[in-house]
Amino acid sequence: MDRRSWLPEDVRAHNRGLLLRLLTEQGPLSRRELAGRTGLSIPTVSSIVTDLASEGYLTESIPRVHRPVRRGPRASVVTLSRHGYTFLGVDIGPEEVRLGLIDLSGLVTQTTRAPFERGASPGRVLELATTTAAPLIESAGRTLIAIGVGVPGPVDPDRRRCALSLALGWREVDIADRFEQEFSRPTVVDYNVRAMAVAEARYGVGQLAENLLYVHVGEGVGFGFIVDGQPFRQGAHGVSELGHHQVAGDGPRCRCGSVGCLEAVLSEPNLRGRVEQAAQRSPTLARAQRQYRGLLDALDAAARADDGLARDLLEEFIEHLSTAIALNVNVFSPTRVALGGILATAPKEVLQRILSATSPKICSVLRGQVAVEPSTLGQHVGVLGAATVALDRIFYERGAVPVNG
Repeated sequence: MDRRSWLPEDVRAHNRGLLLRLLTEQGPLSRRELAGRTGLSIPTVSSIVTDLASEGYLTESIPRVHRPVRRGPRASVVTLSRHGYTFLGVDIGPEEVRLGLIDLSGLVTQTTRAPFERGASPGRVLELATTTAAPLIESAGRTLIAIGVGVPGPVDPDRRRCALSLALGWREVDIADRFEQEFSRPTVVDYNVRAMAVAEARYGVGQLAENLLYVHVGEGVGFGFIVDGQPFRQGAHGVSELGHHQVAGDGPRCRCGSVGCLEAVLSEPNLRGRVEQAAQRSPTLARAQRQYRGLLDALDAAARADDGLARDLLEEFIEHLSTAIALNVNVFSPTRVALGGILATAPKEVLQRILSATSPKICSVLRGQVAVEPSTLGQHVGVLGAATVALDRIFYERGAVPVNG
């Protein structure tokens, strides 16, 4: 949205977000410090702080001191009520639902998961998701104020339903209605990789970047963008489909129906299958597989032991991945790139090879302005991402829902 066209309620929501994000990242601050660091006037800060405190998001107190101070009133400090409210994140994958609670600071406090058979009907999966969510919601009680659901595919503009998911075989599935009817909490649905990008921008390596590219390699390959601090939704479809760009004419068949798509070539299932096949011909790779849990760890260990099959597989993987990263950097010019999924836990040697292969493919004008590094969000990134889009809906967007409203 062009900020010049913002309505007063848009500005108010934006300013609320500025204060809350600042308190999340920097801890307790006085009203004067909040004004100085955001550029807002003290009356504006005071008005927003008063509203947020009445809604239960903030507390205000005079800090204790341990040494003599000059006489006169001391400034109070504003603190985020981190544990006062929680959000539920629901991450729906092709074979399991992962769920968890996060507090206002983004800390994941409880998690659980529920597997299901691949290709299960939407009704079956949503029934399993709501049933599994019920104990978490009961434990959160009145502190739970919103639910976020991440799905592997584009969602409708209102973020209420899954528009299309090749991974799940879903089309136009109402999700928000189901959770709201079940639990009476506002629910928002989003593309899972975009939700991860939002979480990375809020809590991870993207905190210092206005423009962030999040690359996720797992069951599929996804790209999420944060532009000017906001999640980017591309056109009518809403997500990037670079993962379905053909990169190998004789490659594996993709679930989109084409052959040799980037997603089919880079995805963890395809890589695992190729490693298992190669291990049948390579004792070195077979031994590395038994020794290391991570695919990239096993490939790296075998390649460093001079195994040709492992070396070729790793080089092909890095070649396609580095091209995809560089293409996105050249188009969107992010200042940071976060690598998620199996890339987040890749060995340092593999990460260095990815960086070395990516750098020369990036336009020389941009090359020195972008940092590429692994995600720091850990194993619950899908849950955290889903919950964070719900938190954003409450805190940072127009029409935010007050706790006491």
